[in-house]
Amino acid sequence: MSRLPSIAIAALVAIVAVASGMLLARNLLGNEGATQLGLAQATLLTPPRPLPQFALIDQSGAPFTPERLKNRWSLLFFGFTRCPDVCPLTLGVLAQAQKALNDLPAAKQPQIILVSVDPQRDNPAQLASYVKFFSPSFGGVTGTQDAIEELTGALGVPVAINKLPNGDYTVDHSAAIFLVDPNGALHALFSSPHVPAVIADDYRRIVTAG
Repeated sequence: MSRLPSIAIAALVAIVAVASGMLLARNLLGNEGATQLGLAQATLLTPPRPLPQFALIDQSGAPFTPERLKNRWSLLFFGFTRCPDVCPLTLGVLAQAQKALNDLPAAKQPQIILVSVDPQRDNPAQLASYVKFFSPSFGGVTGTQDAIEELTGALGVPVAINKLPNGDYTVDHSAAIFLVDPNGALHALFSSPHVPAVIADDYRRIVTAG
């Protein structure tokens, strides 16, 4: 079977992701605050955007609701455990950024969470094994297909199922990293390409100012 359909689908998803990101930046994000803080890559939301209600579960099977994102800073990345490239690369970058932030007070250090966009295959046990490979403190979140789609839709995270010739499938998704503040609101967005030192420096500036 020709690879052209898969390539076309991937290209279309990439275009949709870029377009979604441009619309998000135009409608929701402000650059004035980022300029004032001297941010290199992160874009601030002005004002921070409240998260929608959701009911998911974490890698231990415990309920994961918006309350779990309050009273501390959080970095959310949407991906899946069978991702061949973007997800392991991004989680590796986040692990390095986390190490660079170890000198911050505990209350200002981020919790880093992978939200699965492949809930059909990513059960809690699978997520637990996967995220701990990158850092013992990383968390994973999954849920029903409907619950995941509601959350990704509310946050503007593009996700598309890409069927493979062997009958399997992969998932195309955004590589953006979302920063949630201690009030449980979406505070900033880190777009790719991701560099550990840049993420750590921008994060430090944001939480120090915040």
